[in-house]
Amino acid sequence: MHVVGAVLEPIPVAAFDLIAAERSISGSPTGAPVDIRTMLEFAARHGIAPQVEHFPLAKVNDAIAHLAAGKARFRIVLDT
Repeated sequence: MHVVGAVLEPIPVAAFDLIAAERSISGSPTGAPVDIRTMLEFAARHGIAPQVEHFPLAKVNDAIAHLAAGKARFRIVLDT
């Protein structure tokens, strides 16, 4: 099993179950490049796009304050 991203709860797995079946648990913040490519291709095929909040570059300080206040619901993009 490969865990992608942060998991706040422990994963209860007995070591014997892993050893007997020759399995492993690993993790990474983003996943393997091939998995990212597969995910992006799936998203493109199904018209799935990211949700972003846009700020004009002239309002960069407003965007940073918005982010620092924890009000950003999605990714913030500065438009040039």
